[in-house]
Order: sequence, then structure tokens, then C-alpha cells
Amino acid sequence: MKQLAIAGLFVALAATQVEAQINAGEQQPEPSVPFNMVQVATLNLPWRIAFLPDGRMLISEKVGGMQLVTQQGAKTSVANVPAVLSKGQGGMLGVFLSPHYAKDHNVYLTYSEPGEGGSSLALARATLTLGQDSASLDGLKVIWRDGERGDGGQFGAQIAFSPDGKYLFLTVGDRQRMTPAQDPNQPLGKILRLTLDGKPAKGNPMAGKKGAASVPVIDPPADTEAAKTAPVVRTYTFPGPNLTPAETWTSGHRTPYGLAFAPDGRLWEVEHGPKGGDELNLIEPGKNYGWPLVSYAVNYDNVPIPSPDTRSDLTKPVIYWTPIIAPGNLIFYNGAMFPQWKGSAFVSGLASKALLRITFDPKGEAKPAERWEVGHRIRDVEVGPDGALWMIEDSRTGGLFRVTPK
Repeated sequence: MKQLAIAGLFVALAATQVEAQINAGEQQPEPSVPFNMVQVATLNLPWRIAFLPDGRMLISEKVGGMQLVTQQGAKTSVANVPAVLSKGQGGMLGVFLSPHYAKDHNVYLTYSEPGEGGSSLALARATLTLGQDSASLDGLKVIWRDGERGDGGQFGAQIAFSPDGKYLFLTVGDRQRMTPAQDPNQPLGKILRLTLDGKPAKGNPMAGKKGAASVPVIDPPADTEAAKTAPVVRTYTFPGPNLTPAETWTSGHRTPYGLAFAPDGRLWEVEHGPKGGDELNLIEPGKNYGWPLVSYAVNYDNVPIPSPDTRSDLTKPVIYWTPIIAPGNLIFYNGAMFPQWKGSAFVSGLASKALLRITFDPKGEAKPAERWEVGHRIRDVEVGPDGALWMIEDSRTGGLFRVTPK
């Protein structure tokens, strides 16, 4: 009943639009941190942490592979991990436990799947088999894939499961190609809402609709203006019906690296902007979040981009960061170890080497709270079973850190 109530609240609140935009880019870090960070292990470009019920962690490594790690730092390589193309932003990316893991032992993976002409985002599901000193992914099956392949990074590759455990939300980055984020026929630059089997979910904004049988593919252009006339390098033909419209929940995203449901049932997302304009967005069905039409930023080559304030038909971020923080992921805290932070969100920072806390008022509106410099490029922050925070460092000698109160 509790899950149903949360899901119902999400639907009720979905019509509420947060109005004010806050630029938190100039926020100064706190003079000290209120926690201890202890490194317990070292990994090779770790990307995501997934906690098992017994407190051990599955940790993906972008270079390919996955480790089963104890809270004391002992590592066991996981067998039968799929092959990936580790290049640029691509590689072995997300690892997520099924919402019904206690019964099905399923694990979901997101990664850049190699193939002719490059790689593309794949979503797979496998059964995790644990032995006394072993771990393997068995019966792995790709349940969704982009298929376009080609050059360009920023795969997105984050998953959030609906509070009722019935649906899977998948973020798909724009692969630095920009214009596909506004093309309803392409999954790039979208958040998809799927069944747990990777099919279009009932009730999506364009449920039942099919897209074009083929779409143009471009290489990453220099900027948003060049993207408008970028040459088509090839045409991708879908192997079956193009279900992209029926899968799509929202559009106009750039690099959606964080996705999480708040305690009130609303869905939030963080993504990278270009030279400025990182965003925290309240995700509501059918909305267009503007990329690459608008941004609170400029292109990397300083070519201007229109401000979101010029387009009332597009949805603005709730918080943005100019200068950037380079968000790694987004979580909501409901643990016991830091009771003062219950209900807060945390964003990990890459370029900013920071951990940021965001608070929510009774109406659910978000405001930046503390920004703590931690001295490491933080790719992921997660909550352990006892309420400790765990963070991984984006490095070839990336630390796994346990975070506890001082």
C-alpha cells in the first residue's frame, strides 16, 4: 500500500511546475567537511556502485569488467561481464539491482556495446550467481539497445526504477551530436520509460506511436550552430518497428548522468551542460528540457546558445550551475547515520571534486545547501545499508571511500 501511495503522489504532483531558477555555480565550498572519508579499495575507473542485501557492492569499471567488493575492500572479479568498447565516455557504465532482487536475483547493466562503426548504448539484464569466492552474471540478455552506433560520447546510461517497482527509467545521452535530442525518432537525448523487460511502458506520452523506419546519423559537430547543418555520415535503419516515440518520457537532454526518485515520488535528474549550464531538472512526462535549443551556457568554442528564458515552451532547470560542477550522479538520502540529512539529495561532482547537498521544502522545491570539497573526482555516491555514504573516484587508481560522521 505504501508503494501505491507514493506512486499516486507522484502522479498528483506531476502537474506542479517549480518556477524559480537558481544559479548555484558560484556557491563557495564550506570551510570544512562534517564527515570522515576512509579509502577501503582501489579500482580502475569505477563508474557505479550497487549494494547487495548483505552489504557487499557490485562496482562497474569503465575500462570493462565488474568487481564484487566487501566493505573491508576485498575484491572478486565478476565473471561473464559483456564486452564493451571503452573509448571516451563509453565503456562498462551502470550496474543496478532489480527492484525484485530478493526474488529474481536480477541485475541490470548499461554499457557501450561494440559493433560495426563504433558503439551504442545497450541495456542488459542478467542473473547474479554468488559462490563462496565467486560471482558471475548468467543468462545475460540485451533487452534494449540504441543501435545507431558511431562516434561521440556521453551515453547517459543511468537507471531509476519507479517506486512501485513496475517500470524502468533509462537516460540516453545525446552522444555529443546535439540535434537528435530534439528528434522524436531517435532515442538520443531522451529519458525512456520502459517495462522491466525493456519494452515501451503503458501510459507513456506517445504510447502506441511508431517512428520513422530510418534516421540520419551525424558525427559530433563543433557547436550547436554547426549541428544544424552537420553532414549525414550514414543512415541507420531500425531492424524492426521504431518504438522510440512510444518509449519516450521526456526529451531535450544532453548528458543525463543522475536520475532518482525523491521520497515524495517525484523524479529528478542531473545533467552536464557544455561550457556552463549543468542542470537539476524535475522530470515530468512529455516535457522538453531544451537541449540543444537553449542552455544557461555557451558552447565550448564560445558560440552563443539562446537562454532558456527566451523559450516559454521549453522546461527550465530548477537549479543550474554556471560555472559547472560536472555532476556524476544523484541520490536521495534516507539512512540512519546522518539523520539530519534525511530527505536531502546528494550530487557527486567530477570537475568540482565536490559533494553537494540539495534540500527540499514542503512543496518539494529544491534549493542548494552545502558544497563540500573532497579532493577527488567523484563519479558516484550511494547509501550503504547502515546509512554510511560510499563514493568512488573517477581515476585509473580510483578510490572507494566510506563516509561517516565526524
